[in-house]
Amino acid sequence: MDQSPPSSFDIEYHLQEIEKITAVLSRMPNDHLGPQGTAIPDIEWYALGAIKKTASLSHAFCTLVRAKNTLSAAALVRLQLDTAMRMFGLTLVEDVEAAGIWLMDDNIYRKLKARTGEPLSDAFLHRKLNEKYPGLSEAYEAASAYVHLSGRHIKTGLWSREGTKTLFFNLHGTDDTRPDEWFADIIDAFDQATRLTAELTSQFLNKRSRDRRKI
Repeated sequence: MDQSPPSSFDIEYHLQEIEKITAVLSRMPNDHLGPQGTAIPDIEWYALGAIKKTASLSHAFCTLVRAKNTLSAAALVRLQLDTAMRMFGLTLVEDVEAAGIWLMDDNIYRKLKARTGEPLSDAFLHRKLNEKYPGLSEAYEAASAYVHLSGRHIKTGLWSREGTKTLFFNLHGTDDTRPDEWFADIIDAFDQATRLTAELTSQFLNKRSRDRRKI
């Protein structure tokens, strides 16, 4: 039986939930691609890369949040969404096997085209994915603000002191005085991005597995 979340925000509980997702992800290859040593095409190697990247970013995110490094942790939401968008993009191409060869030759992803002719740019992908998951484009834009130097990097460092209207700016790399609740929105955004990436990767590999059984 799954443990119910605590009534107050428990940062460790929520980080462990993210870590559980990556544990499930790591079992996907055996479930969908066969036992270790099975020969797989290039496009499935690309999917393995998505699993590895998702796990690596999740590990980094949890480490950064535990260290209360707000800005670095927040930027990883955008990178996690990038993986989800690229796995989704593979469902839009005409020839997914050719796409796999193209990508594994270190060619540029955005030069791939959808069946309708549009290049698979980040803007196209997040807008198309937003049609299936409303709110994704808004989350993408919010997360992107942490990647490039913006007002977010200033506002995140501002804090007030009781008894004065003066705002202070924290120049340190971590936000040690922030309560756990301060990280709730960032953790929720990363959790959703990770779940979306896992869902899209699982759907992709599951379809590949079903198609193989039909041959």
